[in-house]
Amino acid sequence: MHLILNKFTPLFFVFSGTMITLTSSSWLMAWAGLEVNMLAFIPIILTHNQLSNESALKYFFIQASGSIMLFLSAILLMNNHIMNSMDITNLLSSSMIPLALVLKLGAAPLHFWFPQVMEGLNWFASIMMLTWQKIAPLFLLTTYNLSSPFMYLVIMLSSIVGAVGGLNQLLLRKILAYSSINHLAWMIMSTLISINILFIYFIIYSLITLTIILILMSNNFIHLTQLMTNHYSLSLISVGLFLNLLSLGGMPPFMGFLPKWLVLTSLTSNALFLLSILLVLCSVLTLYFYMRISFNLLMMAPKLSWSNKSLTPLKSYIKLLSMSPIITLPLMIMM
Repeated sequence: MHLILNKFTPLFFVFSGTMITLTSSSWLMAWAGLEVNMLAFIPIILTHNQLSNESALKYFFIQASGSIMLFLSAILLMNNHIMNSMDITNLLSSSMIPLALVLKLGAAPLHFWFPQVMEGLNWFASIMMLTWQKIAPLFLLTTYNLSSPFMYLVIMLSSIVGAVGGLNQLLLRKILAYSSINHLAWMIMSTLISINILFIYFIIYSLITLTIILILMSNNFIHLTQLMTNHYSLSLISVGLFLNLLSLGGMPPFMGFLPKWLVLTSLTSNALFLLSILLVLCSVLTLYFYMRISFNLLMMAPKLSWSNKSLTPLKSYIKLLSMSPIITLPLMIMM
């Protein structure tokens, strides 16, 4: 019982911290929620190896830096509201808030810590980092309703860094980290367009990422060279991983194409053609390293095997989940 509590207590506070931020009515309360979330997430990162301890330390310092900036901004905003002033402090607080949130998200140009932290995480902590930990900062960006040159710079740099940074990576967690930075460009763009598009994008991205990580985790894949030299037979799970990687890259007509199509439709309707072209070109680059993973897994398998023998219940569920990109094919055709 004590062991179960030790496992689920940090998770409870991670979820609680996010909910505090989502339901907050002031920046100070939102900051408090982010702090609860950060402090509860550190025990999830920590394991019994040196790399995870380093990742936890880096994560703490970066998030604490972002929290200090956000706290100071919240205090300045409260002071400006009370004094009804529009001086330099108001400009300073307005500049620090997006900077703090971008740092907490790990978006470019403040992305330097994100791949390094991801390198030392276990797969469960990776799932949390790539999905749940993005919710609160993205929500605050939406609430703040930012539409400044700085945010467009963040979108462009995140798209480029996420695409180029993943090209020469061999560690699968780092590849997913750079993929996440690229997807952050699309999600931050969604915060400037519509919260509904952001919600659709985040749900689909989280589902695909969860499926990919479950497949990698169930087969103990950590390094790209493991896929090059694997002796596993080609199975439905391998095909499912291939489809999910294409979906994560936004290949039509898979599920991952839908949110990108919604964002591109909004961009073109607002005559943001150059930004649309940049996002699409960088997505094509990300498809390259997804295809590299898929090629190693599919083409180098020694034999085909569709047998269900020796499948555990977990792998059976993963096999079913891995087919999720196909679910939206009829929907995409109808649209």
